Amino acid sequence: MRGIERISPAINSEAFNAKYLGPAEVADGFVYSTHFEQLAGDYHAVLIGPRGSGKTTLLKMLQPSALAAWVGPKADAFRAAVTYSGVFIASDISWSKQLNALGYGKLSEQNHRTLVLACFTTHVIHAVLETMAARANSKFEYRAVTLSGDQEALLARELAAALRVKPEIPSLLAVRQALRNRLSEIRVLANSCSLLLHEQCSERLASLDYLHLDFLDICSNICATFNEAVGESGARWGLLFDELETAPDWIVDQLFSALRTSDPRLYLKLAISPVSATAYRALFNQDGAALGHDYQQIRLWYSDRLDSKAFCRALWASLTQKHGLNISAEEALGRSVFEPKDNRGVRRRSPYSPGEPWHKIFTSLEKKDRSFMNFLKQKSVDLSAAEILWANKRDSVLRKAAPVAALRDFFLRQSKKGDVAPRPRKTLEIYTGADSIFAITEGNPRWFIGLVSPLINFLVRSGGRKVPNSEQAKEIDVAADRLIALLKTIPVEHADTQGDELSLDALLEEIGVRLHAELVDKHFSIDPVQSFVVDDRITERTQALLASGVNRGAVMLVDESSSKAIVGEMLGSKLRLSFLLAAKYGLLLRKGKAVRLSSLLPVRERQSLSREAAPTQLSFDMD
Repeated sequence: MRGIERISPAINSEAFNAKYLGPAEVADGFVYSTHFEQLAGDYHAVLIGPRGSGKTTLLKMLQPSALAAWVGPKADAFRAAVTYSGVFIASDISWSKQLNALGYGKLSEQNHRTLVLACFTTHVIHAVLETMAARANSKFEYRAVTLSGDQEALLARELAAALRVKPEIPSLLAVRQALRNRLSEIRVLANSCSLLLHEQCSERLASLDYLHLDFLDICSNICATFNEAVGESGARWGLLFDELETAPDWIVDQLFSALRTSDPRLYLKLAISPVSATAYRALFNQDGAALGHDYQQIRLWYSDRLDSKAFCRALWASLTQKHGLNISAEEALGRSVFEPKDNRGVRRRSPYSPGEPWHKIFTSLEKKDRSFMNFLKQKSVDLSAAEILWANKRDSVLRKAAPVAALRDFFLRQSKKGDVAPRPRKTLEIYTGADSIFAITEGNPRWFIGLVSPLINFLVRSGGRKVPNSEQAKEIDVAADRLIALLKTIPVEHADTQGDELSLDALLEEIGVRLHAELVDKHFSIDPVQSFVVDDRITERTQALLASGVNRGAVMLVDESSSKAIVGEMLGSKLRLSFLLAAKYGLLLRKGKAVRLSSLLPVRERQSLSREAAPTQLSFDMD
């Protein structure tokens, strides 16, 4: 792909879920994204992200109709660079359930698989034909083609012969309709086969050659036929497979294995959630595709806080402009407690000088937290001389201690008698401010839109230019509760008859409460535990729940290695709660030190561990 300058992130600002939008609707409001640039290149790509991270939007923007409708300062650059035709191929849970229901569950595994593959192949081919028709009938210049009536008739006949369909008239529309009819025919065939013996069904299926088309091979053939018809011999096509976590495992295996062996006329762009045993096996076996050689990988979460801020600022600007507002997030939401204003100015005062924000927090905590007082003594930090120490200590002690001190100061309450006790976690005002909200939403567009849209509506209703901290805290709490409500819908598998095993939402709450207690109630630490490693004492059921949490964005993988964006299992994985849940449970908005997960959980969530032998305190020993 020809070079495109690095650009700021993007999202369609009106939709919580792009799957319900057409190409032009997706293009409306779309702004640039480094993820989009990485995805759009002339190569195979794997797009990895939890629910709501923007996979569907990015894939749909590679359709010719979306690129053609896109209006923006860099749209022309992408139209010049993306010379292949993108074909968006949807997959979702409801479609997958329909496939599984073929034949009322009475077919043999092999016969059911044959029919499912035939449905999937027909679904893919239909999407390709839709893109062909869109190019032939486009009102835009980009990727548009012109076919005379005779040319379209000839093309339709050739496509019909390859696809084994008999349209009523020779046209692209009629071929597409014939494919829709085929889907109905396959369902009728599956239902009728459910009344036959397995051997009789197999014989009947074997006699129908259209059931045995290979979807990659036939896509390559019909794309080559279209290319010849429109005078674009050798042109490339991109198959954009969305939500592959809902597809049958053997289809996932075939697609990910094809990253190394697929036809040179096709680019595969595959979107999937972070935990997939099938994709992991296909990619990382001895004969699997090689990252950086056979395909590129795009992670839709941010390890760099600055990249996430840039994304959120661009998305905020898009949302506010559509409401007729011209106001920055920092102006509307204020500064975060964790990043107070550096008020040096002419006097060059440090943020740790007397009267400045961090100095106030430090001195407040020192008065009510003996462990923090001891920490300052051990580090030879004199708060009255903090301004002098600032130049040498800001990176090693003061800067690292500040966020922990802010949380402890907020959650430790001192009575008039001088007694100090933890504050109930009933308010989230400490997490307000632009930088904190940027961090909490982690660059997840659906979360960001869901959280800040009510705040923008508040600005519109009030006519003001500042959202009170109380309003921000309320919406953070609502967003966290919305995520927790989603987690409650995840079924609990293999629960015992007494029902004392934790559901996913209760599991994450248990982790959050324990980590909060260690952060606030124990001795002050400059690097407190905020992450955990799934060790071999964690039950398979709990590991499966955690995998569901990762794929829904409630739990985040913590790994600096970009090659581990997809994992096959939870055992050995380093994780943290999403920052949205971290705010709910009163944690830091950073990954922190890791501890074995088994030390955070009740005995019933561990395997091969007696209650008597279970540790009652966190174990910080890591292998």
